[in-house]
Amino acid sequence: MSRLTLYKNHLKDLTGSYPYLLDIQNDQIQAGTRIVALVRNSGKIADIAITTLRFSYAGEQYSASLLDLLTVSERKLSPPLAQLDHLKAALTNAVDFIFVD
Repeated sequence: MSRLTLYKNHLKDLTGSYPYLLDIQNDQIQAGTRIVALVRNSGKIADIAITTLRFSYAGEQYSASLLDLLTVSERKLSPPLAQLDHLKAALTNAVDFIFVD
């Protein structure tokens, strides 16, 4: 498990609105679960810029809101689809805004 890894969403109640999950948890925390942000297609709902990570995957634009978090058992995560390390600075800024500023 690695921070900023994109997974296909297999959670039954959420797959329609959120096709992917983005792991945002520090790699040093080993708890059997991961903190993930729900990922949706960009443009469907207005995002709060500072708390949203925007990226492209497979030719589509997506948004991961850090206001839409949940924990998922590591066993329920699909195989990794992509590593989005380029989002690290945006993740740090969003977390600082939500919890520190």
